[in-house]
Amino acid sequence: MKQILVTIIILTSTLSYGQSFEGTLTYVANLEVSKKLEEMGMSKKIILDKMRSEGSWSDTIRTSYKQGDYYNLTNNNPRTWAVYKSETNKIYSMQDGAGSDICTVTDASVDLEFKMTGKMPHIYKLDSTAIVEGVKCNIVRVKWKSGVYDYYFNSTKLTVDPLLFTTHIYDGWAEFLKISKSLPLKIVKSTNGMMEVTMTLVSIKPEAIKDELFSIPTLVPDNDLNFLKLPNREIMRIKK
Repeated sequence: MKQILVTIIILTSTLSYGQSFEGTLTYVANLEVSKKLEEMGMSKKIILDKMRSEGSWSDTIRTSYKQGDYYNLTNNNPRTWAVYKSETNKIYSMQDGAGSDICTVTDASVDLEFKMTGKMPHIYKLDSTAIVEGVKCNIVRVKWKSGVYDYYFNSTKLTVDPLLFTTHIYDGWAEFLKISKSLPLKIVKSTNGMMEVTMTLVSIKPEAIKDELFSIPTLVPDNDLNFLKLPNREIMRIKK
């Protein structure tokens, strides 16, 4: 697997040189919990079982990129997916099942913690490097008070024009791409040292992505769905 992934990355880099990667990346996710949580009776198994029963855990994430747009598909149960549209700078999250008539719209120009605390995350490149599936990577850290994202990248692999995402402040994405100029080979998300989710790239498929993948249904405002107001998010009805 390791050698195959390295070969694919090298080929992809050649295909994408001088332009932004277009195609689909597949990541696998792993969850680890702190000793403190385990001592409180919240083991990894208990937390995963609960998240799976709620449909909030996905161990496979597929993201398709085309220029400044992306489509994110997870294997939750029920299935969920999200579309980022650069023309609106919004992330549209939808799902199958009971909530199939609802779309959560997230404003990607907003950092939620900044709205709540007045402080933007500290975003910087670490001095250390790491090997991800045989590829040497640098690391960009996005550090909020509530947690940390580490983006692992190799700037010669999966290149992307950072100007395509310059207004995508959410998740520190714009600042990460400004430094990396490439898509991540691994992402580690830590929550105050309590839980850690690692997403590792396992498959790369360069391909032409159809515009239809990024289509958004007609959405209708619904005040009843927004009883809990968040400064970067609105829940809307999907017009059938």
